[in-house]
Amino acid sequence: MDPKESREQIREFLRNRKIEAQKALYLKSLRSNSRIETYLKLPPLFRAEVPISGAPSKGPEYAPVTIVKFEDFQCPFCKEFQPTVKELLSRYNDKIRLVHKDLPLDSIHPQARRAAEAARCADEQGKFWSYHDILYANYPKVGEENLKNLAKEVGLDVNAFDRCLSSGKFKTTVQRDLIDGAKLGVTGTPTFFINGREISGNQDLEIFGAIIDEELGRTR
Repeated sequence: MDPKESREQIREFLRNRKIEAQKALYLKSLRSNSRIETYLKLPPLFRAEVPISGAPSKGPEYAPVTIVKFEDFQCPFCKEFQPTVKELLSRYNDKIRLVHKDLPLDSIHPQARRAAEAARCADEQGKFWSYHDILYANYPKVGEENLKNLAKEVGLDVNAFDRCLSSGKFKTTVQRDLIDGAKLGVTGTPTFFINGREISGNQDLEIFGAIIDEELGRTR
């Protein structure tokens, strides 16, 4: 498929998902401002089972809300989302666990897979999130030499990092995330699963907040 056509399909997909999410937020606001009595039992929400074993995470392991994010380090929408996720973590503090999974879109972002492997090498030294953040801060410069320079900037053992990256140690790990994403029907980045509930694209903070608040209400 032509890269230009692929980009347009991704944009259209993200636009549609954003519209659906905004509809859900609007309906929630209507319900909160209206007196509605429901006598029918509502069907259960669909919740995907997202494998997260061994994936980098931050926040309490048993937090009431787990957000799994599928990202691509060359994706501009993923970069744009980073301030939103920081605000969410600050707002909800220990009520959220954030889990990272990789979904490098090779056809349009040829350097993303290598960047994902580099981040896992940083994780091996306990600095995944520092490396994750600096990758996005330096977007779109994620070439091979940049990956090594960034490792030095975040205080990694550069020789160990080089050995890890050169060996391809985490190729299988990144590929497994891609397979997990494909099984879940994930076709674009960023895509999120909030306690298994899917939301796609760099949505507004309040859209995420509405779903998180609903999930927290279910646990009370």
